[in-house]
Amino acid sequence: MYSEVFGATFFGLSAFLVRVETDVGSGLPCFEMSGFLTNEVKESKERVKVAVKNSGYELRPQRIVINYSPADLRKRGTGLDLPTAMGVLAANGITQNRDFGNTVFIGELGFDGSVRGVRGCLACLMEAKKKGFKTAVVPLDNLSECHYVKDLNIYPVTDLKEAVEIFSGETLPAPPVYEKKVFEDNIDELPDFIDIKGQDDVKRATLTAAAGMHNILYIGSPGSGKSMFAKRIPSILPPLSYEEQMELTKIYSAAGKLRDVQGLLSKRPFRSPGQNITEPALLGGGNSPDPGEITLASKGVLFLDELTQYKMHVIEALRQPLEDKKITVARNMYTITYPADFMLVGAINPCKCGFYPDRGRCRCSDIDIERYFGRISGPMLDRFDIRIYTAPVTFADMFSNKADENVIKDTADETEEIFSFTSDKMREKVCMAHEIQLKRFKGSGRRFNSEMTESEVKEYCHLKDNEINFLEAVFKRFRLTARGCNKILKTARTVADLAGSSDIKKSHIAVAVGFRNDEHISKASGG
Repeated sequence: MYSEVFGATFFGLSAFLVRVETDVGSGLPCFEMSGFLTNEVKESKERVKVAVKNSGYELRPQRIVINYSPADLRKRGTGLDLPTAMGVLAANGITQNRDFGNTVFIGELGFDGSVRGVRGCLACLMEAKKKGFKTAVVPLDNLSECHYVKDLNIYPVTDLKEAVEIFSGETLPAPPVYEKKVFEDNIDELPDFIDIKGQDDVKRATLTAAAGMHNILYIGSPGSGKSMFAKRIPSILPPLSYEEQMELTKIYSAAGKLRDVQGLLSKRPFRSPGQNITEPALLGGGNSPDPGEITLASKGVLFLDELTQYKMHVIEALRQPLEDKKITVARNMYTITYPADFMLVGAINPCKCGFYPDRGRCRCSDIDIERYFGRISGPMLDRFDIRIYTAPVTFADMFSNKADENVIKDTADETEEIFSFTSDKMREKVCMAHEIQLKRFKGSGRRFNSEMTESEVKEYCHLKDNEINFLEAVFKRFRLTARGCNKILKTARTVADLAGSSDIKKSHIAVAVGFRNDEHISKASGG
């Protein structure tokens, strides 16, 4: 007898439907499988045979031949266990197969017949829905991510017998209804900027970076608060939209990192890999293609602490993903593209001992300082829109009892605003700036000022003569590259958005220049 069942496999972040064709007949008993299979799929025949037997279904000695098509698509993962078992049972007449044409089966089988969760289940169901399937049988372990797929009847099962019983009647039973839970981002549990005393310039630079999703580099001595600032950035970023939650959950599902999550991810990721990270672990790939840290940081923050301690070729590999917001990994067996839509946050000491420019404590020569800072190439340094010096906190700031407030004055229109640097207040400012940018770039595929193309910089960063003359002086004074000049304009556009100004004024450019060309940073880098 012949049966046809549908399963799914995934590669990178893309899923593909697989037709599982089973033929059972007389002849020497065997269990043959074909269709360009990886080892984990080939090994499934032992899991399937034992799972079927331990589920109470006795199969007579027979010749079982299974083909997985399309034959030119490499099948990977353990999610094809369940459709393989269902195909064998259907070919033996143990279960009905009249509804199998509209159903996709996904799940790994244990020897006891249990159906276990698999990676990439969400991506597989989204592809099944796209192809017109109406029903899906998935492991109960994957329910929290899967039941957000709309217009698809989801049947979660814990073992093979449950899957068989679903198709034992004349019609399919009504799918169970479960409460949909979202993995909430509890802002109150995140560290607050109010904990950081003083350093108002660094706070404003951080606010600007979050408002325009600009890459930011903190440079300062040990203990000056670089890591504290970086770890608080998620507390001022706006919540994810539903589409972003689905995309982020799909990434983490493919990476097998949804074990303890009940529902969609709504928390923006904060990834902080160690200095010994390899290039495949950062960018993605490997023998079995998996998302790297830059993909896991999508919609959130990638924090690289002690930037000069990373292998230089690993850091340099970030240059193209930072520009393209995606990474293409090419290997002998595959080529795959992952998203890399993250905000890069770096931290670095200004010299080997870490105390420059305090010459009372720093004993590094100018050559030592340039050599230490030179571990980051100029092109890579140019990718940071904002480079800010974090001065050590004074004793007076540490034990001050006054409210942590800063007066922001826009010298262009002489307006003043009292602004408290708490995460709540900063998040309000960031959300306001994001709304302005969403309206500005509506329909363009871009969302933030940091993503503007050269033509969009000309359109949205139009300057008057006074501002052009000032920018020209800055260009010559700091010997900027064309990219560096555009970075300043993009940052100035965000500064203007935060100030509620439709025009970029000289004061906004001055702030952007101050965020990018601090005196200590320029000298440390040989500028």
